[in-house]
Amino acid sequence: MTKARGALGDLFWVAAMMFVVVVQPLYLLPIEQQLPVTLTLVMVGLFLKRPTVRDESKASRAAVIAGRALDLVLIVGSAVAGAYVAANYAAIIFRQGAFTATDNAMALVLLVLVLEGVRRAVGWPLTIVCLVFVLYAIYGRQMPGPLLHRGYPFDRVARHLALSYSGIYGIPLAVMVRYVILFIVFGALLQVSGAAEFLVRFAQSIAGRFTGGLGKVAVVSSALVGTISGSAAGNVATTGSVTIPAMKRGGYQPHFAGAIESVASTGGQIMPPIMGAAAFLMADYLGIRYAQVATAAIIPAVFYFMAAWFAIDLYARAAGLRGLTKEERPPFLGTLRTGWVHLVLIGIVYAMLIVGYTATRAAFVGVCAAAALVLLKRVGLRELWGVLRQGAEAAGILCAVTAGAGIVVGIVQLTGLGAQLASALVDLSGGHVAVLLVLVMVVSIVLGMGMPTTVVYVLLATLVGPALVAMGLTPLSAHFFFFYFGVLAAITPPVALASYAAASIAGSDFDKTGWAAFRIALPSFLVPFFFARNPALLLEGTALEVVHNSLTAGVGIWLITTAVMNWMNGRLPLWARAVLFAAALLLIDGGLVTDLVGLAVLVALMLWRYRFVPAARASRQGGAAGPEVSPGTPNAVEGVHGADG
Repeated sequence: MTKARGALGDLFWVAAMMFVVVVQPLYLLPIEQQLPVTLTLVMVGLFLKRPTVRDESKASRAAVIAGRALDLVLIVGSAVAGAYVAANYAAIIFRQGAFTATDNAMALVLLVLVLEGVRRAVGWPLTIVCLVFVLYAIYGRQMPGPLLHRGYPFDRVARHLALSYSGIYGIPLAVMVRYVILFIVFGALLQVSGAAEFLVRFAQSIAGRFTGGLGKVAVVSSALVGTISGSAAGNVATTGSVTIPAMKRGGYQPHFAGAIESVASTGGQIMPPIMGAAAFLMADYLGIRYAQVATAAIIPAVFYFMAAWFAIDLYARAAGLRGLTKEERPPFLGTLRTGWVHLVLIGIVYAMLIVGYTATRAAFVGVCAAAALVLLKRVGLRELWGVLRQGAEAAGILCAVTAGAGIVVGIVQLTGLGAQLASALVDLSGGHVAVLLVLVMVVSIVLGMGMPTTVVYVLLATLVGPALVAMGLTPLSAHFFFFYFGVLAAITPPVALASYAAASIAGSDFDKTGWAAFRIALPSFLVPFFFARNPALLLEGTALEVVHNSLTAGVGIWLITTAVMNWMNGRLPLWARAVLFAAALLLIDGGLVTDLVGLAVLVALMLWRYRFVPAARASRQGGAAGPEVSPGTPNAVEGVHGADG
């Protein structure tokens, strides 16, 4: 019974995904009808796949019967309420402010169903956030200080959230239906056609020759696969199953192999052209084309993967890890010959976005082209169903999550909380932009530890985005700031979900893998501060400003990585690492004088390190045994990226 119910739930989720793929690009129904139909299919599938009683074999018969009865009520309620809104959408729009008793009842049912759906989809954290905001809307008169508002009765709150298209059926869910689901299908079809395997081989042919080649292959392959998945966990599962065992065989310690993969895979959410679902939301919130968001993400994404590349290079030099031999590497031209079509498909989608086509049109063309490729490759139905089912599950969970996020957005709009909180944050920061940025960073990471990036972005765009803009940041740099940190939460201990997923593949200790990933990615935690201070890094500036700031910030990232990984021709003393960090900050500042001072400090330090201090003596001064670190000696390798020198 449980297995059949799960299969039926999969069918509803795939039906929801296919409904969007067919109806949305061709505009067969107005968006006001597409949203309730899609959410209804998703909710029915969710209540089938995530039943009240998960393991009926361990529950009493009474509990099983009660659980099944409750699930049936929820399924029927979802179908009835969703069908009612879809069928009467025009009348509901005209009845704003004069709703009928049936409208009120359906609004209450929808609100309860979405809250329960969110709980079953992602657990209690987001559900509690939604409940807190609902209670805030009701008990506004009892709130202190800037949180005070008039308060609204529960039925008014429910109507606003379920029937006004400013809540459950608001921007977050609309973005899912308009863009994200189409790109999920595009990525799923590309993967089943062999794109993921080709991109891994392609990365091996490019990066395998370099020092620590297998680790750099993981970075390149995860960056490439990230362009079609936009999911940290999905990247870990896709590329990690290949790269992590390969890194372990090549001499990488298990926890460091898992850390490399988790860092590289997390970058998929900031890797153009597809990125994560939050990037599509950003385009809608800012009122700009998605192509502008994807283009602005190029330099931050390069910096992110550059930091990981540098960290792996330093680790490999210290551990004595070499690149792949010519015999071990797939031939570049031969690899390109077997899978060039995948690069062409990705390029077509990106080109359409750049020249001005909507994300919907570009994704639809990509889906059609990828479907044709699947047919040409004669992919088996079972394999195709498996990939579509996985994509539909990701889409279903995201739809439930964005419906929950719509509750928060709707309450903020109803109560005016956004403007009040923005003012309070500006006051709390004392008018200092740096203090406000640090506050937003902490909030973004904390929220990201317990909720998906999409929800974190919606919350912060609504609550703190206005505060950052009020303090002088451009809207694009402000939104990219908390979006970036919401992504980094996936590799920030103590939760670090992407690191834990990689650790399970690597067979390593979860905490050890999480902290290693945090060290590798530490320079990336400064990247948002770079573009917050220098919008040219988001391509908001002249060509000269973009080139100048990119070059100096890139050198700064290398210096910070060197200081964190503690290796420059040997271990470094603590004072040298502090000097490297200071020089990096000077280069990142963006001014000509600070750049010249930073470069002078860097040249002096490198002369001291490479000219006047031999490697062996440098290592002794740094407190290590020497630069020759064997991969088989865990303590020595640990010291490369963990000791203070």
